Amino acid sequence: MMPIINFGAIHLPTFFLVISVSLSIMLVLLSYRVDRFGKDRKISFDLSIVLMLSGFIGGRLLHVFFEEWPYYSMDPSRIFEFWRGGFVFYGGMIGASIASYIYLKIKKQKFLEWADFFAPLFSLSHALGRVGCLLSGCCYGTACTLPWAMEGRHPTAMYMIVGELFIFVLLLLYEKYEKSPAGHIFAKWVLLHSILRLNVEYFRDDFRGEFFDIPPFGNLSISQVISLILMLSVFAFYIHGYVRRRQNPK
Repeated sequence: MMPIINFGAIHLPTFFLVISVSLSIMLVLLSYRVDRFGKDRKISFDLSIVLMLSGFIGGRLLHVFFEEWPYYSMDPSRIFEFWRGGFVFYGGMIGASIASYIYLKIKKQKFLEWADFFAPLFSLSHALGRVGCLLSGCCYGTACTLPWAMEGRHPTAMYMIVGELFIFVLLLLYEKYEKSPAGHIFAKWVLLHSILRLNVEYFRDDFRGEFFDIPPFGNLSISQVISLILMLSVFAFYIHGYVRRRQNPK
């Protein structure tokens, strides 16, 4: 593990270095996709800023209030010490979804079309972000004796990296070869990511706040509960779309 990279007197957290590099890569890919799909460049990059800021805030808030509130309640100023770590991806996803919906509503843009456009970038950025988790040693797994174990534990961050890269490739193929109603590419990412996250969480051993006993799934973390809710939401989205198409055939 390499939680800190030292440059002489400068000590740089590996996680934030990885996130910075990842965001740079995402902006380059965004520019390419804007040209390829003929999207409005200003809205695209303004929306990316909205996503980054709201995702950062949402990820931090879910960690603070649902995972470690007893710690932060003793000294609320710690909430702003984000360089010490403490983010939850789903918090960022929820925050980014709400903020982007409001922004696109103001701009009179269709949310689902933009969600499809950004979906592959969401998948790849999550995979790259997990590289930071892998190097910093957070999100570690339970004891493991399998050949691919890292320091005797399940490499749960690596599971997420490999799984999300696979999803990224699937989304690109679907985007290239299939024509579907707005929102379906984004829905596929949400569904596949939720399934991946639900299963990988069973192998994690780091503290993740309060657990919820939900038969037949057992004790679930807040991220697993959100995964289940998102999976049900995607199924409802597909059923609703199917019913609408049956009622209003072209």
